[in-house]
Order: sequence, then structure tokens, then C-alpha cells
Amino acid sequence: MALQDLAQSPFRVVDEINQGMDPRNERMVHERMVDIACQENTSQYFLVTPKLLPGLKYHEKMKVHVINSGEHIPVAQGIESEWDLSHMAKIALAVRRSVAVA
Repeated sequence: MALQDLAQSPFRVVDEINQGMDPRNERMVHERMVDIACQENTSQYFLVTPKLLPGLKYHEKMKVHVINSGEHIPVAQGIESEWDLSHMAKIALAVRRSVAVA
């Protein structure tokens, strides 16, 4: 992250930067990435990760896209509590409204 000021790029992809980190360091790195990515006149950032800690810092300029796919995603078997995307969307909107913005 320290060298990013030396090379301009329209976007940057950060792949699994948090893997193997303890929660304290993962929070610190995520917060630093949010600060860098939400500055004026900076690159667009894409963070690719299989997991994120709950309660991380987010900025109003950020957009979060969650993709649920892969062989380890359980198959819904008609049980109402499993993979009700409408219900998940309502939860996401409620969380978005309550997230502390930087």
C-alpha cells in the first residue's frame, strides 16, 4: 500500500489480503484500505475475499457486492430460513442504514 502513490492506475484489485491475519490486524488493514480507497482522486479498489469480519469500518462512498456461489454453498431444500434472497436483501438494507459511516 505504501508504494501506490508512485504508480497511477484507474483501478486496483486486492486479492485475499486478509487471509492468515488475526482479527486485530485484519481490522487495521481494512480500515487503512478504506481510508486510501475513499480519498479524492484515487484509484477504484476491488477487494476480493472469501470472508470479512463483522463490524468493519465502511465509508459512504463504498459499494459492497456479495457473491454467493461455489461448491460449498448449501442447496436450499424448500426450508424458509435457507437462502431467502428477499429476506437477505431486507437485512442488508437495514444494516446499510445502521452502519457507522466514516
